[in-house]
Amino acid sequence: MHSTASDSAVLDPAGPDRASPARPRDVWAYAGAWLLGSVLIVVTAIRQPFSYDELTQIAPYDSSDPGTITGATRQPPIDPLLGALFHHLFGEGQLQDRLVPVLAGIGSLTFMGLLLRRLGLRFAGAAALLVMATAPLFVRYSAYTRPYALPMFVMIVMAYAVQSWLKEGRGRWLWLTAVAAFLLPLIRVPEPTVFLVITAVIMGWYTWRGRLTRRQSLPVLLIAVAAVLSMGLAQYFSLAESSNGFFDPSPSGVVDRFPEGVHELVTAFVPLMGNSFPWWPVTLLVVLAAAVLGAARSRLVDWPMWWPLVAAPVAFAIAYHFVNPFPFDAIPYRARAASFFIPAFVLLVAALASVVERRDLDQRIRVGAAALVGAAFLTQLPPTITVVRDDAAPDFGVISEVITSQVPANAIVLYDRPTPAGASRQPFLGNWRYMGDTPYVETLSDLPRQLDSMPSTGPVYLLFNGQCAYSGRCIPASRTAVDIAISGWHIAYQHERFTLYAPDHEQDGPAGVVEAMQATRAGLGLELGYLQTYVAATVLAEQGQRGQGKALIEQMFAQADPEMADVIRHEEAAYDLDPFGLDPASSDN
Repeated sequence: MHSTASDSAVLDPAGPDRASPARPRDVWAYAGAWLLGSVLIVVTAIRQPFSYDELTQIAPYDSSDPGTITGATRQPPIDPLLGALFHHLFGEGQLQDRLVPVLAGIGSLTFMGLLLRRLGLRFAGAAALLVMATAPLFVRYSAYTRPYALPMFVMIVMAYAVQSWLKEGRGRWLWLTAVAAFLLPLIRVPEPTVFLVITAVIMGWYTWRGRLTRRQSLPVLLIAVAAVLSMGLAQYFSLAESSNGFFDPSPSGVVDRFPEGVHELVTAFVPLMGNSFPWWPVTLLVVLAAAVLGAARSRLVDWPMWWPLVAAPVAFAIAYHFVNPFPFDAIPYRARAASFFIPAFVLLVAALASVVERRDLDQRIRVGAAALVGAAFLTQLPPTITVVRDDAAPDFGVISEVITSQVPANAIVLYDRPTPAGASRQPFLGNWRYMGDTPYVETLSDLPRQLDSMPSTGPVYLLFNGQCAYSGRCIPASRTAVDIAISGWHIAYQHERFTLYAPDHEQDGPAGVVEAMQATRAGLGLELGYLQTYVAATVLAEQGQRGQGKALIEQMFAQADPEMADVIRHEEAAYDLDPFGLDPASSDN
């Protein structure tokens, strides 16, 4: 399928200066940016510990059952299936289990470079690619085993294919567009779906405005619509069924949540964006300059696929604040979702950088544009260095090695991430990946249901993850370790957010567990230590001391104020914490 010369002349996405030949030196500039970004991604993938979400996703990679592999995450199947395939081919390892995002991140750099050159940019495109290669969000989530880097990569591939089709009119670009469009919903649902819908809308809009012919726009429009109506809808309904009411798009729900959503956007989303991109005044100036300067603005208008790339993350951010019915402090909008703004921001930087190459513009404007692009690059380097250097997640590998080498094999190790009632408590994830079954390590919130598997003897150790040891979600993640005084135990080891307590007198077995829970509750206080009361009561009940167990729970509620008591009762009902099944206030011995 080929368009005529007159068709392709309606909108040539290369923009001004498109007829000039590329200079060989700019190829080396592109290659240098690509190489730097690739090195940063690989180093980060090797250095960064696996997060809770990553360990959850890669846990079933040993399996040969596709259902088991894809069931580990509420996401479409391609990303985990590819991860499992690489795991089977290359084995277990820090880099091996991150090959999907690593290759996707490097692929994104490759196709973004091709796209920028397709748009007729020379050193301006190389400068924009350098900004992308060193963007902290891009580096971090190109080394993160969840479906963020891969859908971004496919979106950039589709943008490149569409721009190539509009310029050349060759059928191969339509085939690549179709492959990318139908793959996108099978990798991730929200942003890709919006991306496809806006692509169809933009094709129609540009045609109506006379910037594209129907021969140019109609094939792309039909491909995008077909992908949404087939794969997109199927994956949406599948996700909605498994997401437990994560989205509530009802008009009444949106209206009710509107004031809170606006507050969240101002107090949470805007600061997150300010921390995730170049220093926020620089980012704001880059956006404003690209909008105000006619030369930069006309570049963006000449790039139809910029609009889908920017609309996708914007729509998801708005939906997250107005359609998400869960409390924002429990399930906040995260930096990994904000990473989808990277491609659109890079194109915006490219449009501004292209002003520098315009010899017909005032030199002061060109110098100002160059200064802003340079500032965007330089001011994002400190957070990028932090991404590469500092652990973004607790290192379960390190603490697992400590436990296996320094703790007696017959020990009972009780793990907790002290968290206020209503916030999530994540389990210990070192056993299957790093440790095996010895010593015995159990997540405290799971212990009441696992008492049958707990050893009847053995010294009791306490392991804390201080990532969220204080009220509210830790954004950014806290690096504070728990260092409270626990009567009868002393700190034996600390590593960033992990703290291991050893018993002073070899407190042993169930009696040692009860003593540990009471001492920990006294050290943490009621807000963070309420769970320890329930665990101690459950162990006492299992030992036939029901009266003592009930007394502990009654004493806890007597000390709590009415608001705290209501929150704890809600947690008690939600997680079946009370071993007696009665309201503590009305129970008897």
